[in-house]
Amino acid sequence: MVVDEQREPHAVEPDTFWGLLGPADRAALLRQGVLRAYRAGAVICTEGEFSQRVFVVHRGRIVVTSASSAGRSTVLAVRGPGEILGELSAVDGGPRMATLHAVDEVGALVLPASAFAALCREHPHVAWAVLHVVISRQRELDRQRQRISGTATQRVAAALVDVASPRGTGSSGDLIATIALSQEELAGIAGTSRESLVRVLRDLREQGVVRTGRRRITVLRPDRLRVLAGS
Repeated sequence: MVVDEQREPHAVEPDTFWGLLGPADRAALLRQGVLRAYRAGAVICTEGEFSQRVFVVHRGRIVVTSASSAGRSTVLAVRGPGEILGELSAVDGGPRMATLHAVDEVGALVLPASAFAALCREHPHVAWAVLHVVISRQRELDRQRQRISGTATQRVAAALVDVASPRGTGSSGDLIATIALSQEELAGIAGTSRESLVRVLRDLREQGVVRTGRRRITVLRPDRLRVLAGS
């Protein structure tokens, strides 16, 4: 882990935590935090620990996982530039609810939880952005629950839409080509078996919707993918 010189997140969507903030609020966060870099595959923090840090992703992606009662790791989400992580522990002082791994090289603004909590009290727009994130993630959980009742194709298509990043044009309708996740990780997000995932990806390849490679899935037809996802 080293200091990262990147001062602003890459390709931030307007509805992310960072995207909801104005210049003054962003400057206040940058003054209180340190920009750090994490190598691909690095464990950033572990479920259950009392780590007093908040992360705002500036580049790269972080996969969020949680261990089940049987000891299996389940992928809950993938967070990219502009997203905040660790905000709940900063508010209530509780333990981490998930483990964070760097999918690829990650640059993040790291703030002490106490400093972040103070910023929320002093800057109403920061607190409002946190509230927006909490609500949107609750809606995301509701969609995941609804997805469980869908077909394997619907689940996988919806998962691909969820984890695909924007190309950087600011258009939410334009998905990036590359999704750097293993089949096990994507199956976890989709709530399906690896065997079902392989079958669905084969069908999507034959339809020209995606192209697959080692830890790489290329979205060729995002419009068709959304139709299959039912979104």
